[in-house]
Amino acid sequence: MIEIKHIPLRAHDGTELMGYDCGGGSGPPLLLCNGLGGNIDAWRYFTEFFGRRHRIVSWDYRGLYRSGPAAGSDYSVSAHADDALAVIDAMGLAKVVLVGWSMGVQVSFEIMRRHADRALGLVLVNGTYGRPLATAFAPLLRSSPLKLMIPAILRAVEAVSFLAEPAQPYAQKVVQTKAALTVLKGLGLVSPTLDERAFVELASQVAALNMPRYMAILNSLGDHCAEAILPQIDRAVLIITGDRDLFTPIEQSRQMAKRIAGAELMVIPSGTHYTPLEFPELIHLRVQKFFRERLGFDPDALPAISPA
Repeated sequence: MIEIKHIPLRAHDGTELMGYDCGGGSGPPLLLCNGLGGNIDAWRYFTEFFGRRHRIVSWDYRGLYRSGPAAGSDYSVSAHADDALAVIDAMGLAKVVLVGWSMGVQVSFEIMRRHADRALGLVLVNGTYGRPLATAFAPLLRSSPLKLMIPAILRAVEAVSFLAEPAQPYAQKVVQTKAALTVLKGLGLVSPTLDERAFVELASQVAALNMPRYMAILNSLGDHCAEAILPQIDRAVLIITGDRDLFTPIEQSRQMAKRIAGAELMVIPSGTHYTPLEFPELIHLRVQKFFRERLGFDPDALPAISPA
């Protein structure tokens, strides 16, 4: 197993963050940008595979897990992008490959807008570039008035999210049941190939989060749009998605690939929003190919470090 070190640090505005550092080797360093509610554990397959030839760093988003609440209550995507810079600096890294999953794709785009000189390339997994709440479940809500109501509904939920705390222990138990997974699979939200144990662990951790902070981040994410930055990106870009992703539908990835010069697109058949936990081997091989052909790094030509 790759050892993961915990690195406490401070953001530009004084927010206390928890950073993570693992792996090593001579490959380009990788910065993992989480999905909303995600953490370093969600990347377990990725860190184990790439950690033997790459140094990998990440952090908990402000307000979540081991990171403290945002100073000044700023949970904007731009604040997360500045936090990423603080992580890179604290780890002593000059440049990194940005690897984003879901919300992490938006954060990666914002890093490119604000700190593009620190990026070697981008790997974007199950994400979008526009306001994600406007396109989530688009195949199902295309003609439904509910689609227009989602932002207002979430604002209302944020206002009363403090009431969720008493119910969180029960929510943690529910997400661990076989019935919950059966429902998620039946709705097409996850693939039959999902690593159920890893998903349940992540879902249980999400259910225990501070809900007011979580909802504040979600609503800030809903207001974020990176459309203007796409034509300006001049780094190598690999986009990965699943053809059954309902949260960030495939059309969003296709549009990203069209608008970013030279971007490559990989579509995983039967993949949902959780492809890193459904088809990790496919993703790893495709990312390796991307590193070799676009970043000039051949992992097979160099020795791997030994696991801790």
